[in-house]
Amino acid sequence: MIRTPSYRNWAVRLVWTALLFYIGCASVFSQQTTVLPATHAPGDASVCYTRIWYPFSSPASLASQQQHGVQVMYENRYLTKELSNKSLNLWFITPYFNIGGAFTHFGYSSYHEMLSALTVSRSLGKRVRLGAEIDYYALFIADYNHYYGNVTAQVGLQVDVVRNFTLGLNLFNPVFSSVHSDDYTKDIPFRMQFGFCYSIEGMVDWHVEIDKTQHMPLRWATGFEYSPSSFHNIILRLGAYGYDNIMPTLGLGFEVGGVGFDIDAVYHNRLGFSLMAALRYEFKTKNMK
Repeated sequence: MIRTPSYRNWAVRLVWTALLFYIGCASVFSQQTTVLPATHAPGDASVCYTRIWYPFSSPASLASQQQHGVQVMYENRYLTKELSNKSLNLWFITPYFNIGGAFTHFGYSSYHEMLSALTVSRSLGKRVRLGAEIDYYALFIADYNHYYGNVTAQVGLQVDVVRNFTLGLNLFNPVFSSVHSDDYTKDIPFRMQFGFCYSIEGMVDWHVEIDKTQHMPLRWATGFEYSPSSFHNIILRLGAYGYDNIMPTLGLGFEVGGVGFDIDAVYHNRLGFSLMAALRYEFKTKNMK
């Protein structure tokens, strides 16, 4: 049963619907799928990123982790809390494969999207990492007072071609799942990422990525991550991504005693700044690899 909203509630929902529609149109240029959180990879070029496994990024990178860990993330898009993304992910290392779980929430009380995942990843030899993920997407609309959801998947591959050069491929929703409500069908977007990482003297990593999301133009992303030789616990990031515009990114990270903190900023020339922060803890356990 659909309740008839009051005039005040209807007006508030109309304003936020218009704002979300505008942000959705703007995402054609920023190339961010709404519920998928961004990453702290330089320039958000994450398909070959291995320092940390980020939720709903390439599941293949989970195979690179050497310790159990947990991480919380908060992404404030355009400094608007109703457009924020909250994420939690944790991972466990075993002798045979690594296991991870993740959950992310986008939106506000009247409209929100959620995505949860179970990830399994394994190294095949010393140069190949393969990961697979089962995802459940759910959508809530206050006017219907009901959740709608469906299952999808993600697969990722990373190959160390030579010691300092890695190629990566990732597919999100390769089964083209969609969500069916009472009145319409919402496609869960298919996304394909391809790119490489080139490590320079073990201190600078150059990441390059090209990705394509269903119904959106091609996106490019690139960036550099630098760890000074005298301060290995400090990480500096500089990058950019976009379609027909350039969105610069700037980030800083540090690690002390198993605790890591990352903060990044992205600038859109029309919508302003987005900020993202992450806090994680890695448990010091025996290397089971």
